[in-house]
Amino acid sequence: MAEKTATLFTAGLDDGIREVVLATDWGATPLGEVSTWPESLRAAVGICLNNPFPMLVMWGPELVMVYNAGYAPILGDKHPWAMGRPCAEVWAELWPTIRGRLDGVLAGTATYDVDLPLLMHRHGFDEATWFTFAYSPITDPDGRVVGVLNTTSDTTGRVLGARRLTALQAFAEVGAARHGDTDRAANAAMAALTRAPDDVPFGLVYLLDPDGRSAHLAATTWQSGPPPAPLVPRLPTGGVADWAWEAITTGTVQVTGGLAARLPGLVPPRPDALTPADVDQAVALPLVVAGQSAPIGVLVVGVAPQLRLDEDYLSFLELVAGQVAAVVTDAQAYQAERRRSAERAEAEREVARAAVEVSVTLQRSILGPVELPGGFAVRYEPAARALEVGGDWYDVVELADEVFGVVVGDVVGRGLPAAAVMGQLRSAGRALLLEANGPAQVLSALDRFAELVEGAACSTVFCAVVDRRAGTLRYSSAGHLPAVLGGADGGTRLLDGAQSLPLAVRTGLARPEAEVALAPGDSLLLYTDGLVERRHEALDEGIARAVTAVVEGRALSPDVLASVLVDQLLDEQEDDVALLVYRHPAEVAAAP
Repeated sequence: MAEKTATLFTAGLDDGIREVVLATDWGATPLGEVSTWPESLRAAVGICLNNPFPMLVMWGPELVMVYNAGYAPILGDKHPWAMGRPCAEVWAELWPTIRGRLDGVLAGTATYDVDLPLLMHRHGFDEATWFTFAYSPITDPDGRVVGVLNTTSDTTGRVLGARRLTALQAFAEVGAARHGDTDRAANAAMAALTRAPDDVPFGLVYLLDPDGRSAHLAATTWQSGPPPAPLVPRLPTGGVADWAWEAITTGTVQVTGGLAARLPGLVPPRPDALTPADVDQAVALPLVVAGQSAPIGVLVVGVAPQLRLDEDYLSFLELVAGQVAAVVTDAQAYQAERRRSAERAEAEREVARAAVEVSVTLQRSILGPVELPGGFAVRYEPAARALEVGGDWYDVVELADEVFGVVVGDVVGRGLPAAAVMGQLRSAGRALLLEANGPAQVLSALDRFAELVEGAACSTVFCAVVDRRAGTLRYSSAGHLPAVLGGADGGTRLLDGAQSLPLAVRTGLARPEAEVALAPGDSLLLYTDGLVERRHEALDEGIARAVTAVVEGRALSPDVLASVLVDQLLDEQEDDVALLVYRHPAEVAAAP
């Protein structure tokens, strides 16, 4: 059995998944011994197992599962038990949601879902997740549907990131205000935090007393009556709150569990909750202020029972604590202003530096760590004077073998509202490209989407599809600056053959599309206006500088060229900059 299986699957298979496949007693499954598998099943499993993208084959009436290494993390602690088992058994908790889709595929109709919310039980608890996935029919030589191919992407991190960015946006309204005392400031911060119940079921702020040896409860998120008594004694004290005092004294994040047993019903489940569950964990985060050696208090927050307390979740909570600390510090600075104007100025500079750090962190987190294909490079540079995030973005989407969608766009305005709009447009554009839409179709659909999103009107977008094998670039521009295409021989051209109005300016606008040939060594530059716009200077002069830099850097690698463009063209820019560089290869490997 093992030898036949090893012969069926290539030597390049991931060692971990290879061991699981070899260890599975296929003869005890509805699929039977591998030697008896039909050719269509062998082919489907071979494609699945050797693909780095998360894939799953479900075969026969029982929909027996065979999955690859990319899919294994999606299963959580159900891996490797799930190999060779029926889908209805493995994903029993999802069966009411996915059964209808699978029935449709077995009848011959493929499905596609974007960011579908699913309540999974894969890490020992009911976990809220989001997935973008497709179900496709697998047919035998006679054309009968005999299985289902599932290609999937876990978008939970992106969905949660966008949601948490929106939650942090509420602090922008608080941070600009001046409060008469620290407790009032803390209450304003907690009022902002009540807008994020999906990530922070409850929150409490303890602030140190003047003697530094105790702390008092300054604010909570409870709006109907006081919070449960065990959570609110003055610190330090015995019982539930001891660990919160430790966060103040050590300056470190503290996590406690078992709240569901000690304080059942601590936070009543909301009517729109996916499933009722008690809050079982809480985190105490020291409120740290730049320039001070000790915390000024502690933020205690509940952990959503349907989310894992992973690194991203903790990072978000630390950003929240930083914002709360900034609000309280702002109140302290206001009090100090009445005593010493010089101290107030220094406190405002600290708040400004903290705002820049948070803003850049949020902007880059929403753009995300992009794993770029070979030949691509990207950069995002915030404005030198900016204290807020912006609406510039880039994206590279692999659409097929050696076919890539590329997008650069710019939302009107600044701040978290513009960044939130940018995140929605970027996600929508990516989904539209993955549906095999051309650039003009993508922009036409974005027009309709932008009409529904407040603040999206007049956004500019340059969308293109690069086909390396065909050596072509198809593009369309919604009011965006023309891309620069530089040849290996030093020749250049501006891609302005498919220009049209920005998004959501005219209803039903037909978007043009143009195509150009790509020669080996060609360099493509997409950018936002911060790269070329300067006060008291014609825009054409800035574009000409970019063209010159592309020509002079045509022998450089895309990554080095992107750095050179930033170094040479940015000089105290007044706007954010997003840019993308692509170098067309001399040769493209033949398809396997």
